[in-house]
Amino acid sequence: MAGFTDVLGSLLESQLSGNAGAKLKRTLRGAEQSGGLEQMLGQLMGGGQGSTSGGMAGMLGQMLGGGRSSAGGGLAGMLGQMMGGGKSSAGGLNLGGLEALAGQLLGGGRAGSSRDLGGGLMAILGSLAMGALSSSGQAPKKAPLGLRLPETPDEEQELESAAQVIFVAMVNAAKADGRIDPDEAERIVGQLDKAGADEEVRDFVFREMAGPLDARPMIEAVRGKPELAAQVYAASLLAVEVDTAAENRYLDELQRSLGLSPQAVAHIEKALKA
Repeated sequence: MAGFTDVLGSLLESQLSGNAGAKLKRTLRGAEQSGGLEQMLGQLMGGGQGSTSGGMAGMLGQMLGGGRSSAGGGLAGMLGQMMGGGKSSAGGLNLGGLEALAGQLLGGGRAGSSRDLGGGLMAILGSLAMGALSSSGQAPKKAPLGLRLPETPDEEQELESAAQVIFVAMVNAAKADGRIDPDEAERIVGQLDKAGADEEVRDFVFREMAGPLDARPMIEAVRGKPELAAQVYAASLLAVEVDTAAENRYLDELQRSLGLSPQAVAHIEKALKA
């Protein structure tokens, strides 16, 4: 049954997320030219930092239970060894979702389902959050869900709840400089019908897209969750061009409300070239 990871994928496929698609495409194109998806994760998490003696590579290896890698060199080598040449493993990174997203946006690869695309977006947001918090001395003890695959039913539900908050963040950002076309809302709901979304999910999506901008429930949902707060800010940046006074005011207020440090905000904005 389709859930909010599928909703994010449908959003990426819609005209509403044209800004997000373009920014993600630029990010993935850079990764394609500089060494693949593992290299992209290194860039998003900290400019490719990491070595056999520590840094981001060693920290991520410890978080995922793999320790530090001495083969391959840097973060890309550590990731390749950790993944065993595959796209995902128990406790491993969500490279499958990233591959599907790259295939959809860049061509030349497999175009994934809505769930695959939503999973790829969550992996990118998770890597951004990890790098942003590490840059401000708030390194998480465990890699955020989305960047890593859920291992238990509780983690699967946690990831689904995070995807719901991310969806609300992208829709609110899109509303910052106007309103969402009702026809676009109906198209996205139609895509969810095809994916098998239940009535509760479809009704929530339509209400959020048709209603006025209201960031208060979203802000409350991320309270005490710095990784999710960083993901919300990154998702909001993806959803807009940031070329109007209204969008700038909304994002300024959002980062204050989320409680993000200036270092974390700067990391996210630099990574997305916003």
